Amino acid sequence: MTTSSARAPQPWEVWLAYVRFADHPDVGKVRSVVILDNEIAAVVVAKVTTAQPQPMFEYCELEDWKEEGLLKPSRVQTTPLFRVAPTDLLNAEPLGTLSPGDRRHLNRALRAQR
Repeated sequence: MTTSSARAPQPWEVWLAYVRFADHPDVGKVRSVVILDNEIAAVVVAKVTTAQPQPMFEYCELEDWKEEGLLKPSRVQTTPLFRVAPTDLLNAEPLGTLSPGDRRHLNRALRAQR
């Protein structure tokens, strides 16, 4: 279930991606992700979720989720981060891009995790 994106993703863009489960790498699901870094062999992403927060993970709420191309109020799961192959990014373009405010908020949340 992979298709190659037409262009290289850029940091802070929201894409659909096929994300494989860590405990079952042959299985995964399509989900929204925020591009954090575009490396040569992999793309570092953070999952976007609408599910209720779980105490074992850290999150960053997206205030401008509609403008960023998402369908529901969403949060970025800041731990753990994931690497996906560029071919696991779906569609030829991103859903949207994080607003400047959400970029600052997410960047602060990520720095706090280090």
